[in-house]
Parts: sequence; structure tokens; C-alpha cells
Amino acid sequence: MKKILKIALVAVAALAILLIGAAAVISATFDPNDYKPLIIRQVQEKKQRTLVIPGDIKLSFFPKLGADLGKLSLSEHGGAGEFAAVDHAKVSLALFPLLRRQLVVDHVQVDGLRVSVKRFKDGTTSIDDLLSKDEKGGQALRFDIDGVRVSNARLRYDDRQQDRVIDIDRLALDTGRLADGAASKLKVTAALKVDHPKVDADISLNTGFRVDLAAGRYAVNGLDADIKGALLDFRDLALKLGGNADLAPAAKRFSLEDIKINGTARQADGTLELSLAVPRLAVTDRKVEGGKLDGQVKSSGKERQLGATFSMPSFDGTPAAFRIPALSLDAFLRDAGTDVSAKISGALAGDIEKLSLSSPQLAMRLSGKNAGKAVEGNITTSLAADLGRQVIDLPAMSLQLALPTDGGSLSLKSKGSMNLNLDKHSLASAFTGTLDDSAFDAKIGMTAFSPPAFRFDIGIDKLDLDRYQSRPPADAPQPAKPQADAAADKPIDVSALKSLHAEGSLRVGAFKVRNLRGTNLSAQLHSAGGEARLGPIAAELYGGRLAGEASVAATTPARVSMRQALSGIDVGPLLKDFTGKNMLDGRGNVQLDVRGSGATTAQIKRALDGSARVELKDGAVRGINLAKVIRDAKAKIGVIRGGEAPQSGVSSENEKTDFSDLSASVRIANGIAHNDDLSVKSPLLRIGGAGDIDLGADKLDYLVKATVVSSLQGQGGPELEALKGLTVPVKLSGPFSSIQWHIDFAGLASELARQKVDEKKEEVRSRAQKAIDEQKGKVQEQIQDKLKGLFGR
Repeated sequence: MKKILKIALVAVAALAILLIGAAAVISATFDPNDYKPLIIRQVQEKKQRTLVIPGDIKLSFFPKLGADLGKLSLSEHGGAGEFAAVDHAKVSLALFPLLRRQLVVDHVQVDGLRVSVKRFKDGTTSIDDLLSKDEKGGQALRFDIDGVRVSNARLRYDDRQQDRVIDIDRLALDTGRLADGAASKLKVTAALKVDHPKVDADISLNTGFRVDLAAGRYAVNGLDADIKGALLDFRDLALKLGGNADLAPAAKRFSLEDIKINGTARQADGTLELSLAVPRLAVTDRKVEGGKLDGQVKSSGKERQLGATFSMPSFDGTPAAFRIPALSLDAFLRDAGTDVSAKISGALAGDIEKLSLSSPQLAMRLSGKNAGKAVEGNITTSLAADLGRQVIDLPAMSLQLALPTDGGSLSLKSKGSMNLNLDKHSLASAFTGTLDDSAFDAKIGMTAFSPPAFRFDIGIDKLDLDRYQSRPPADAPQPAKPQADAAADKPIDVSALKSLHAEGSLRVGAFKVRNLRGTNLSAQLHSAGGEARLGPIAAELYGGRLAGEASVAATTPARVSMRQALSGIDVGPLLKDFTGKNMLDGRGNVQLDVRGSGATTAQIKRALDGSARVELKDGAVRGINLAKVIRDAKAKIGVIRGGEAPQSGVSSENEKTDFSDLSASVRIANGIAHNDDLSVKSPLLRIGGAGDIDLGADKLDYLVKATVVSSLQGQGGPELEALKGLTVPVKLSGPFSSIQWHIDFAGLASELARQKVDEKKEEVRSRAQKAIDEQKGKVQEQIQDKLKGLFGR
């Protein structure tokens, strides 16, 4: 025994001496830097990439064989740009296992790693050549790495197909032993940034794991992961994940145990909390089984709370046919005026191999109150989901909803279908039904989810929007003007337009809005880039047609514009329905082109710019009867110089001034509408005028000049025969609700004086002409007498 031990010791000593000698010889005669050109050339020839090793490769021997590589860099395919680089890399190997063709790496250290990977629009990547398997490999070496340490790493994934950039920065990774089938540990910390969807978070992870390459099995145990930062619109995110997993993809087998997810986050208007517990979920090629699943999500703000709890009982089955007998979800919404709950229930069946889910019927029940009014509804649908294709079909939906409105309630009954494609970020739906006593058909879809982009095509046979607006009781007192002014100064919120992308059309057979009535309405909506444009708009109303467009922009302040053309319109009923006042009668055309900006309705009115024009025939201006005013003023004309008080009054719908033609154009600047070309014609009068309308203050300052013409037909014609040719100025002023008028007697006196002067001039001219004619006759007679004497006749 002693002899054997002695021989063994001698052999070991001899081997050690041999290895030390070999190492000394290799160290003295072998320089790895001599092979740098060969390595660089082979990389260039086989991968068309440029490898750069600027420093010397340094070797080390006992107790471990190692190489200090220093800095390294590798170019993109074809040599354009840098693909990867390392500030410092060091690898140490166990020497003896190499003799048995086993690769036992003692330790790997990498510092300052930088890698940039691109996926192009056609789906190819910048590392496809590195992943190719066209090269024949030699005999595989067994690997056994005692540990890997990576520090200060930075990885970038530029996904041009999805328009997304993922950055992993400050990556630090530390592992235990890495060997086939060996239990190990992993610790990772990193900073993650994604531009779409927006992510900015710090990640830390500790877990045990085991990799069995021969069996194709991967296990994670004792996972403890934390994510902190910002996600989408959430900040102060704190997400914790724990549990165990065992996966064997080739064998189609995996299991999850004790999975727990808990998280909190903040939004601008509150906090979000969520939790999920999965005690067990196991899938094999023959069986599927799961324990009861429970979860909760809750959003709490200063003014609103929204939450849901969901549960799924234990279930089992086969991968091709498993069934969840009773899925349950309870949700709620609460704020100052709302307390609504929803309950979703139903059964699910699935096929794991085909990644599909189906349900004959899922049902949702709505109940609660909004603004003190009842909210009720039922929604049912069948379900067919292909998770592999990321397609969800709801082929048979039925909706019955009773929703409160300002004017009462809204009853919606509809049937249709919906298709959701998560891969293409699209949604398509088609519904028909009734909205109270209106029948509709609607196609509504989305072409993008982030930001959402909507498409729609809606047709309604009739729509009365006024029925959904609040109406004061008939005996309710009219609101005071300060209250109306306060409503006009209420800020306009158009911020929703900043994220609204929509395109669609609306058709309504008959409509009523703000008491305006019309038929055959059609309108197109286009909203993008913070601006919504409605147009072209077309409708038939009050015996004529409307055509135009309008737009609203979510700028600061908000910007609005409108262009409308009304042709052949009967303006009397239109104004009566819209304003409740009978101000103007007649049929004709109206053009309007205005724009303005402001944070409130009052500010927009005060900032309006643009133009307008009106042309009417066979109508009347209500509120004043100019013929009557002139007739009543007749008695005062003779005593104007005696100091009589000017005649005046307040407009009344019972008074009117008839006309056969009316035309006027308006220029609008800074909320002031100016007109100077009013032309009104009637058998008795010719009316002109000029003045301003203050749209912001709802006031009028206008001077009308009415001239009595020679025709004695029409309103009070015979009584005004004596005033023929006289122009009577009438001043209009005050708010639209109570326009005041008075005759400008000073102007009338000037006009009357001018008329008298003109009459005197005409009388003198007539007398002079008569005298001239008489003298001319006498001279002619004398000349004839002289001629008779001259010729003896």
C-alpha cells in the first residue's frame, strides 16, 4: 500500500514538474498576440465583421489558466458601425479538465460591455449572420463555469419594425456556477428604458435556477424580482414578483407555483394597486390543472375610485380541452355623482395546443346610479379567441342599456359583432339597433391602440338631441344676466383633441338640435394632431340647404373656425326656433366665414374675425315699423326748431318693416362686426345704414337712414306723400334682447333744411327759366317784324 502511494505521489510530482516546465516553455516561447491577425482575418472572412483587439492579450497560468483580453470591439455586418465593444474582459480556465476535453471556466469578468442590435422593417436583424448554423462544429466540449460577472453593461435593441427602442443600461450580472444540470443562483440589476410604450424603470432580480440541456428543462425557484420607476402614465411604480417555474418546452410541459404579483403606482389623479395570486398551474402533454386564481386591481383618486376583483376556481382537463366552469369579475366606479357596479360571469373552454379560448356566453350586468338617476344594463356575447394569432372575436353581442342624461334617460338596444386583432392593433365592430325611438346602424373601429385611432360610419334615421338636454320648468324664472355671463366665461376644455385620432362619417335622416330642425344631414369628421375638422357638412333645413365646415384646435388658447353657406333659407322660422325671437323674415342666402381663439366662449366671441353676407327677398325686419315711425314723426317735423324731445321707443315683435329686397355685408374684427352697405328696398322706403355690432357684449350701435320714395303703395303710403324724398335717420342701440331706437331729429332737421333749400333752388330755377322763355318769345316776334319790314312784307 505504501509502495502504491509512493508511486502515486511520484507520478503526481512528475506531472506537476512536467506541467510547470511546459508552462514555462509556453510562457517563454508562445505569444498569443501572434495569433491576433489570424483571428481577426477569420472573423472577417466568415462573418464579414471587423474584430479589433487594440491591446496585448496577456496569459496567466497557475492556479488557473487565463487570458486578459483588454479591450475588444466587433463591427456590424459589412463593417458599417460598431455592433459590440468591451472595455475589459478576462477569462480563466481550469487546466486539468481540458485534458479530458471538458471546458471548465473558473470565472468570466466583463466590464463596459456595449451591444447594439437592430431589427429592420422586413423582420431581419443585425445578428442573423451570427445566429446562422451553416458552419460545421467540432466535438462539443462540456462546459462548467464557476461564475460570470458583468458590470457597467449597456444593451440597445432598435426595433424599426415596431418603431420601438429598448435600452438596458447600468446592467450588472453575477451568477453562481454554470454547468449542465447544476443548481445555481443569479443576481441582476439594470435600468430599463423603452420609448414606445414609455418605460423608465430600475430592475433587480434574485433567483435560484437550474438548466438541464440534455433534458431541455429550465427551472426557476425562489424568484424575487422588483421593478421601480415609471410605466406609461404611471410614476412611482413599485412592482414585486415572486414564485417558482419549471419549463420543458420540447416536452410541452411547464408548471407555475406560488406565483404572487403585487404592485402600486401613482398617476396624476391618484394611485393604482394590484395583486394576483396563482397557487398552481401545471400543463403536460396529457393534462392541465390549476388552482384557484384570485386578483384585485384598484385605482383611487381625489374624486374617483375604480376597482375590480376577479376569481377563477380550480379546474382541470387536457391540453386540447380544458374548461373553467365559472369565471367571475366584480368591478365598481365611484365618484361624487356616480356609484356603478358591473358583474361579469361565464364559462371558458380552451385548447392549449391551439392557444385558443371560447365561451358560448359571457354576461355583464350593470347597476347603480349616476347623478341620482338609475343606471342599468345587460351585455351578453359569445367568445372565440385565437391567442396565437392574437385575435379575439365577439361574434354575437347583445346590449340593453338604460343610461341617464341631463334631460332624463337614454335607452339603447343593439346587436352586433366585434373583432379585436392585438397583433395588428386593430378593432372592427358592426351594430344595429335603436336609440330610444331612433333606428341606427354603426360601424366603429380602431386602426391603432397607442395612441388610439378611431374609424366610424354611423347612420341614424332620426335624432333629437334636445331630449337629452336639461330643460327648466315652464314657470321657472329666467336666469339673471350675471349667471349667463358666468356660463360664457366657463373655461373650454378641448385637451382631449390632443390625443384624438378619428376619421368617419355621420348621416341623419331627420334631426333636431338646440330646437333647429332639418333633414338629410351628412358630415365628415377628421381629427389628428390636436385639431378636429367637421366637414364637409350638408343638410336640408327651413326650405333651403346648408353647406360648410367647422374646426376646433387644441392650442393655447383654443382656436375655432367656421364657414357656412345657407341658400334658399326661410330665415324667420330658423331664427324663431334657434333664438326664440322673431327678428327677421324673408327667404334668401346667408354666408358666414369666421374664426377666433380664446379660453372661454366669451373670449372667442370678443376675438372673432371674418366676414358675413345676407341677401333676402320679400320679408320684414321685426322690432320697428319705420313707415309708422316716419308717419308719427310727421307732426313733429314742423316744430323741430321749437325744441321738441326726440321721438324714441323699444323694439317689439309686433312692429315690422316690410321689404322686397335686403342685402348687407359685414366685416368682423376683434369681435366687432361693421356694416356700411345695408340696402333695403320696399315700395315706400329705401333704407341704408352703417354701424357696429359688438358680438362679445351682445350690443348694437347702428344708424339707419330711411328715405321715402315716390310710390304710394305699401305701408302707409298715402299719408307719407308729403314726405316724399325725405331721409329720416333712426338710431338703433342697446343689447339684442332689448334694442332701443330713436329718431335723430338733428339729422332730420338738416335733411329737411337741405330739402327746403333744394326746393327753393328749384323754384328760382323754374322762375328764371320761365322769364327767359318769355323774353325769348318777345325777341323772336320783334325779329320777325323787322324782317317783314326789310323785305316789304
